[in-house]
Amino acid sequence: MVLTELTPEPYGRVEDESSGVLPTVGVPEGDRRAIIGDVRLEAKALGTPGTPRRVGGAEVTVGSMGDTTITREVMAPGWRWSTDVKPIVGTDLCRAFHQVFIVSGRLHVVMEDGAELEVSAGDAVVIPPRHDAWVVGDQPCEAIDFSQDYAQLIDAGEAYLAITGPPASQMGSRSEAAKKLRAEARAGRLDPGAVELVLGAVGHRPRRQHGPAGLTPREVEVLVLIATGASARQVAYILGIAPKTASTHIERIYIKCDVSTRSDATRFAIAHGLVSPVVPTGRWL
Repeated sequence: MVLTELTPEPYGRVEDESSGVLPTVGVPEGDRRAIIGDVRLEAKALGTPGTPRRVGGAEVTVGSMGDTTITREVMAPGWRWSTDVKPIVGTDLCRAFHQVFIVSGRLHVVMEDGAELEVSAGDAVVIPPRHDAWVVGDQPCEAIDFSQDYAQLIDAGEAYLAITGPPASQMGSRSEAAKKLRAEARAGRLDPGAVELVLGAVGHRPRRQHGPAGLTPREVEVLVLIATGASARQVAYILGIAPKTASTHIERIYIKCDVSTRSDATRFAIAHGLVSPVVPTGRWL
């Protein structure tokens, strides 16, 4: 797979109807964008010095462009999700859905049911929730994640720790932390699903989350899987359900979303922010 950066020409400028060329105002350094009609051609640098944040043994840089969130993670040798990220988000396994392109290094992934896979530079892989992962060898692993789940979970976990963690003078009660996180979710600053996963991991009773068109949490999981290329049989295997049950979920999703094809279901998922419109092609774990 070849990733090609598209840079607008002329750089950072917008043409108006009077034939004047106006410089774009307020574009952060490292970003490039041009507006043509209603369509924006945009690029964002994910490697600008000073922008990554440290998450355990990894440097994480998150870039958002419209409804798309792309995360660049550089994991040091010895990095492991259960050692470096679990203390932040609190869940027993990684609950994020990943659509990853491996730029360099090697990464080993193990699912809850024991399925495992090792990926290396040049691989694109879809990783369902409930897994552990670690860097293989003595070289860092750099990965680009086209799913927003991971970044949202880290944001929610760090927000919770900021309220309940040291120093002691700043410690708040768990109930206060839950109220604050849910308020941040209502305000749109944190993802509601990520907040409930983090709170549930530390003993709070999660609030039932419903997706668009009245989809249940399980139906949202199924929709995300089929929208990113999984067959009904693969959905059944990944979620640990019978193939007939997976097919029933898909039928109900089509009815609730008022769609009749997989392509329509995919467009529905993208329109409601359940999957990114930028999806690498690769292999399923």
